[in-house]
Amino acid sequence: MSKELQELRSQTHRTEDQLATGSSSTSESRSPASQDEGVDDFELASFTVSLDGVVVDSSTATEAFVVFAEYMRPRLPVVASLSAQAAYEDQPFLFWTIVTIVLCRLPDAENIALFQSLRAPYERLVQETVTDAPLPLYKVQALLILCNWPLPTNKQWKEPSWLYCGVAIQAARYLSLDRQQTIPSLRVIGVTSGSIRSRINTWLSCFCISTSLSLHLGLPCPIESELDFAAIHSFLKRQTVPPAFTIEVRIQLVVAKFTALLNHELADGTSSSFLRLFDTELDAIKNDILPDEETKSIVEYAILDAKIHIYTLVITKSPTNSSSRQILLRTARDIALRIVEIGTRAIRTNPENTTLIRREKCQPKDRHRCLVFATIFLLKFFIRQSSDAPEERQIVANHVAMTQTLCRSCSTDSKDEFSRVIKWASL
Repeated sequence: MSKELQELRSQTHRTEDQLATGSSSTSESRSPASQDEGVDDFELASFTVSLDGVVVDSSTATEAFVVFAEYMRPRLPVVASLSAQAAYEDQPFLFWTIVTIVLCRLPDAENIALFQSLRAPYERLVQETVTDAPLPLYKVQALLILCNWPLPTNKQWKEPSWLYCGVAIQAARYLSLDRQQTIPSLRVIGVTSGSIRSRINTWLSCFCISTSLSLHLGLPCPIESELDFAAIHSFLKRQTVPPAFTIEVRIQLVVAKFTALLNHELADGTSSSFLRLFDTELDAIKNDILPDEETKSIVEYAILDAKIHIYTLVITKSPTNSSSRQILLRTARDIALRIVEIGTRAIRTNPENTTLIRREKCQPKDRHRCLVFATIFLLKFFIRQSSDAPEERQIVANHVAMTQTLCRSCSTDSKDEFSRVIKWASL
């Protein structure tokens, strides 16, 4: 394990060397930014749009695009400016993905009922898409959007995001998004491959989403080779995504490197060195946070998400009665408390505010996964199995209640995902 830690320390230097040699041998001309910049146009030419006989008012579809552009696109900049009419005519899978993921998150009863009608034909469209090959770039982008904002499920293990993410990654590799910074010929790959900017942003989104999902599911990261990391570092230098998303990608790079190490057994005495190196890399990223409060909150939450998962993985590998494990539990508890504080901050002070509820429900699902994971951690180790002082247990209980407050505000059905969190957190 000590050799592996030393290897990790030197990995960054090797990556930079790869980038230097790669850039010297390749002199691509940058694609003009104006190619992917433009004005959104969410108006539709007809009064209604339809999918397999399910009719949706154009005003409803337009509202869905507005919500997507305001709340969702900044968190996953996989698509640039959008034309609703062009998407409906030429990119129906992207169009209906945006409409469907927004409808299931709007708290209005009318929109929820419309989503229930639209769900079956949309899921058929998804199945047709994932079994088709090769996939054009816009379908890869739509799959990534669906992975980040999946449809609700009655059982969590039924959620197919990991499957869809795998399809998106393989389709992206076929389009050479992971390596090639020139646009492949349509004659060679058989489908439209997009501009350089959109290709880079799509691959960065593939990496970010797949790493987050693998961390949550306890699976190896599907994008983890040094060549992949070198390409991602190179793409980030082109500055095609917003600064906040760049930092999120950098966080996931750290996660991918360290989870690969955790596939091996930690030798005695190496866990503290492992976590110290992990924290050092994340703290270096934290120092680059931009000054605006929203970006600070997003990036801090992403760092805490990475820490709570990695710390928990190390805890599960530590002897039950060891003193180091108890120290790790205390540190992870503080991380979990902070996650709950940030994750519930907006809702808990005004749980009836419909604008705040809409914004919260439009957060990427990995944010809610992190919140629920932190709450489970607190319940397991510091309420149900804890010998802590009553005042410390009360602090933990108060934070569990914060999560319940958020879920009550966001729940629209007794069987939805937020309601399920309320039930098990009350047991």
